[in-house]
Amino acid sequence: MKKFFKYAVAIMAAALISPVFISCSSSDEDEVKNYDLTITFQRSQELAQANIIGAKVTISNGSATETQTVTDLSKAITVNKPQGSYNITFSAKVDGEATAIVSGTAKAELYSNQTVTVQLQKGRQSTLVFKTIYTSAGAQYYMLDGFFEIVNNSDEVQYLDQLILSAPAGNQKQPNAWQANGITDLYECGQGAVIAFPGNGTDFPLQPGEFVVIANEAMNHKLAYGDDDSKKDEYAKSPNLSNADWEITLGTGDVQNLEDSKQMKIIFSNNQYMKAWGIGVMGRSYLLAKLPAGMTPEQFAADQNNLQTTPGTQATMQYLMIPSKYVLDAVDIYNPATAPEDHYCTFLPVDDATGVQGNESYQGLSVRRKVAKIENGRVYYKDTNSSADDFKNNQDNTPGVTPTEVDQ
Repeated sequence: MKKFFKYAVAIMAAALISPVFISCSSSDEDEVKNYDLTITFQRSQELAQANIIGAKVTISNGSATETQTVTDLSKAITVNKPQGSYNITFSAKVDGEATAIVSGTAKAELYSNQTVTVQLQKGRQSTLVFKTIYTSAGAQYYMLDGFFEIVNNSDEVQYLDQLILSAPAGNQKQPNAWQANGITDLYECGQGAVIAFPGNGTDFPLQPGEFVVIANEAMNHKLAYGDDDSKKDEYAKSPNLSNADWEITLGTGDVQNLEDSKQMKIIFSNNQYMKAWGIGVMGRSYLLAKLPAGMTPEQFAADQNNLQTTPGTQATMQYLMIPSKYVLDAVDIYNPATAPEDHYCTFLPVDDATGVQGNESYQGLSVRRKVAKIENGRVYYKDTNSSADDFKNNQDNTPGVTPTEVDQ
C-alpha cells in the first residue's frame, strides 16, 4: 500500500511540473528570430573608376558561413539571417593590375533589420613570386647552369599559364635611359629573350606553397666538364638541374630533356647570340608579369606599341617593355662590389623598393627569399616588395629545397 501511495504521489508531481516546463521551453524569449541584413559598398574615386573583378562577400557568424558573388557594387545585397553577431568580408581584384586587390570588412549585430556599409580599400598582394634566383655561375664563363624557382605564396591555387619572365639590365648606379627620360613605369627587357609559360589558363596549376624549378638547361651541370677531367672540381660548384620542371632553350641549348622538362616559350628576342636567359654573374634584375585576361604573351609581344628603342639615342635595337601594373614580383640584384647606398633602383618602389646585393661571380651561390613563417609544415615567404629585406645572398644553389626554419 505504501509503495502504491509513493508511486501515485510521483505521478501527480510529474503532472504538476510538466505544464510549467513546456511553457518555459516555448516562450517568446527563447525563440530565434530572423532579420534582414542589408550590405552596401562604398569605394574611393580611384576604385570607382577601376574595373573590379571576381568580387565576393562572405557573411559569417562563426558557425555558419555564406558567400555571395557581387556583380554590381552600386546595388545593396540583402540576406535574411538568424539573429546574432556577423562578420562581413569583401574581396576582389582589379583587372589589368597584377597585384592589386580590393578588400573591406564590417560587423553587424543583427537583432533587428540592419544596414551596414563596407568601406572598400585597394591594396597589393603578390601570389606568384621568385623563391630562388641563381645566375652567378659555378664555373668560369659558364652561363648555362642558371635556374629560377617560382613559388605560390598565396592560400589559393594559382596558374603558371602565360606567366611572363623578363630580365631588365638592372645593376644601376644611376637612372637608366628610360628613367632619365621620365619613363619610370615601363621596364625594358634587356638584351636577350623574354620568356613565358605555355597554357590556356588552367593547364599548369600550382598549389599553395608549391614551387617549380626553371633551368636554363635541364642537365647535371656538375658533369659539364666533359672529357676534361682537370675541370671536374671547378664544375662541382654548379647545380644538378636534371630534374628541373621547366627548361629554357634559346636555340643553341640542349633539347634532349624534352620528355622530362617542359619547355618555356620564347615570345621576344633582340639578341640571337645569347646562349642563356637572364645572365647575371655581376648583377641583374628580374620580374614576373601577368597580363590582363584575354591577352596572350604572344599578342602583347607582337604589338608594336609595346616595343621601344633606347630613348635619347640613335640605337635601333628594340626592347619589349613591361608595364609596372602587370608585374607580380620584381627582384633587383646588384653587383656585390657596389655599396648599397650607391645602387640606383631599377623598379618603382611599389615593385621593389630596394635591391639585394648579389654574390661573387662563378662561386655557385644564389639569392633565396627569406621564410616569414611556417604553419602546419607550410612555408610562407617574406614579401614586402623590398629585395634587400626579402632576400638573402650567398646561399647554396641546390634546387628544389624547402626551408625548414624561419629567417630572423
